Amino acid sequence: MRLASIFRNHVILIAMSLSLGLPLFCAQQDQPNGLPNISAKPTSGLVVSADFLAWYASEEVASIWADVINIGNNTSSWGAPGFDFVWDYGFRVGVGYDLGYDGWDTLFSWTWFQTSANHSLSSTPSSSLHFEFDAGFLSGDTPDSMNASWSLLYDMFDWSLGRSYWISRGLSVRPFFGAQGGWIHQSIKAHYQDLTVNSVKTQESGQEQLKNNFWGIGTLGGINTKWKVYDFGSHYFDFVGDFSLATMWGNWTCSDFYQSTLPKTYTVSMKDSALGALMCKGLVGIGWDVDISKGKSHFSAKLGYEMQIWLNQLRIATFQLQRLHHDLTLQGVTLNCQYDF
Repeated sequence: MRLASIFRNHVILIAMSLSLGLPLFCAQQDQPNGLPNISAKPTSGLVVSADFLAWYASEEVASIWADVINIGNNTSSWGAPGFDFVWDYGFRVGVGYDLGYDGWDTLFSWTWFQTSANHSLSSTPSSSLHFEFDAGFLSGDTPDSMNASWSLLYDMFDWSLGRSYWISRGLSVRPFFGAQGGWIHQSIKAHYQDLTVNSVKTQESGQEQLKNNFWGIGTLGGINTKWKVYDFGSHYFDFVGDFSLATMWGNWTCSDFYQSTLPKTYTVSMKDSALGALMCKGLVGIGWDVDISKGKSHFSAKLGYEMQIWLNQLRIATFQLQRLHHDLTLQGVTLNCQYDF
């Protein structure tokens, strides 16, 4: 009897709590700051965005194109000085739509970036130059001097579907998923002068051209975060952090061709590789948001440091007859401007 009475009292207490708390909970739903997942999108309609990119490319083994062997009195050394890419500029443009339904939005963007690097070497009385790329190595020639240019073209498309919502009064997040696809083309052109052929120094020359062309398509997912740090009413400043991961089906086409003025040619044939590709991307920086025309439109800008890492992107062959599996990194400053109509 006593247990039954205690149970009945607990049921009555829970019922009273629900009857008192439910109206308060429902009232909170009508308050934008009371519901944690209220949409953070200020408008519903067309979205356009544009990014200015000042990036620097680096490849893990940009020094594999030549060997320098120095031989002295009881001393010797080996070196592989390589390419240093320079800062270059690119752009990203996008168009999207704020769907309105439950705060969802979609965005399609195109990123274009191109850069290059140059390097040259000359032998000395106590040093000699040797090829690292496979076709040049197979020729058996050694040059007195050599120069090369390395070009890289990044051409990528992204589509995302996400929802931006507040999880506190000052912090909003936008988880998203979508697709990514495009091309990364790399080309190396090398010129060799005053070749030594069969141990005889000549004035012959040679050239070598390599290609490492990639295309891929796959899934994309990530999260955009925005932390409001100072509110001026119709506009505010914030910290931003964007992170994403792409898993793609990739195809690599690699080739290596050497030809000298003797003439003689050497070709290294490599079967196309159809493998998985993984890309990780992150951006951290500051932002500024402002409502225009009494909230009917919205402008936002963010400036930050962006990095992309493409794992195992370089797959050309060296004289060891083994493919390289080395990463490509793109990093630098990104300035984004977006307008919601």
